[in-house]
Amino acid sequence: MEARDDAMDTAYEEVRELESAEPAIGASVATLAETVSGYAVVQDFSEEAATPAHRNGKLKHVLECMLFVASEPMSSKQIADTLEMEQSYVEDALASLEQDLRDGHGLQLVRVAGAYQLCTKPEYADYCAMILQPAKRKLSKAALETLAVIAYRQPCTMPEIEAVRGVSVDGVIKTLTERGLVKEAGRKQAPGRPILYATTEEFLEYFGLNDISELPDIDMLAVEEVKALEAQKESLATELPLADPEAQEPNPLQEPASD
Repeated sequence: MEARDDAMDTAYEEVRELESAEPAIGASVATLAETVSGYAVVQDFSEEAATPAHRNGKLKHVLECMLFVASEPMSSKQIADTLEMEQSYVEDALASLEQDLRDGHGLQLVRVAGAYQLCTKPEYADYCAMILQPAKRKLSKAALETLAVIAYRQPCTMPEIEAVRGVSVDGVIKTLTERGLVKEAGRKQAPGRPILYATTEEFLEYFGLNDISELPDIDMLAVEEVKALEAQKESLATELPLADPEAQEPNPLQEPASD
């Protein structure tokens, strides 16, 4: 700091000498020097300029930008480590950001696999589809059925999956593993030590779940399916005309009734 002050004094002396020799040029240089000096002081001693944005009350805006450009969900710990600050501050700011986006915005803050991600709101999906190609290939019916068995029974082996589906799933398991939706989760303590399979964080992200506990209740799904089938059966029964015994054609082998 002392060396900087000496350099400034030297510069001022040179300006004063120039001003004495060439008044017009010296006056212009003196004005420029004062302007530059004042700017330097503002830059050096402005507390707001010296304090990072995430520490001067703009943490929420910083998080919004970080999540907007992030290619995958970020956890509060990951964000806190990146910004070198307390995780509790990050979580409070995320809660505030979530509340802000909830009202009057097309984006929303969602939790995916224990992390945070900025997403579009479902009601605006059609508008996004107008300019975006589907980012993910659709899963086949066989893949979805196999994935459902793994999700609800994990960890489970290939023979256990095949026992439920009734067909070989070797190729389907390979596809799901390559897609990152299924992973090997060790081996079962059984003859042959078959491989156990479980879902991944990519599975949660693909279906927009925070954790496995958010999967639909399979018992409730079964009840709803039964109700739907019963309703369909009742609907068909009401649409079909009832048979009229009197309108039936006479059986030629049947004797006519006696008076």
